[in-house]
Amino acid sequence: MSGVTARTLRHYDEIGLLAPATVGANGYRYYEREQLLRLQQILLLRQFGMDLATIAAVVHGEHDQIEALRAHQRRLLEQRNRLDRLAGTVADTITHLERGTAMPAEELFEGFRFTPETISELEAVAVERTGKTDQPYFEQIKRRTRDWSPEQFRQVEQAGAETERRLGALLREGVAPTDPAVFAVLDDDLAVQATLVTLDAGGVRGTGPGVRRGAGAAGAPGCAGSASGRVPA
Repeated sequence: MSGVTARTLRHYDEIGLLAPATVGANGYRYYEREQLLRLQQILLLRQFGMDLATIAAVVHGEHDQIEALRAHQRRLLEQRNRLDRLAGTVADTITHLERGTAMPAEELFEGFRFTPETISELEAVAVERTGKTDQPYFEQIKRRTRDWSPEQFRQVEQAGAETERRLGALLREGVAPTDPAVFAVLDDDLAVQATLVTLDAGGVRGTGPGVRRGAGAAGAPGCAGSASGRVPA
């Protein structure tokens, strides 16, 4: 019914993650409604890439099952919305390519915008991956950008794209990573990052698990021009 093998269920029982309601004399494990709901929760958290130890900490620490499911639902909807936007961008790109028309540059990155929604989505992913609801890094970004206008968010996007353009140009010219010109670009990038998060004495973000490194201004989650990024498991 769930697609989970008997071997997996035995393993969950052995590590204390999911015990059956009863075990028959024949050794069969029987699961009732409570255990099936727990199994559903485990499978949901596995979909978010969480390891079993983290899942155990989450499910054992939750006392309100309905609220826990609501939280999972919110995060699933946030991820669905993000994927819908990305799918829309890809569909538009295909249409322009088929018609031989030029797609406006700003539309190419429509699914990668730096917006309050993007910040919340990445925070939700970080919560699911780490099992920690307290995410001070994201709280700081949300606090600092709470009163921002759409234009301010777009300025950070553009700053990130400009950073990557400048660094790419230096790379193509064969400029060494230690060249002052490279550090000049990075200094400008750090100045933009400082509008979002507090940097330590070395100019390095000290509390940023889950935010895309190199994404717009190298610190703005989800910006257009992202070089790379993932939420650590």
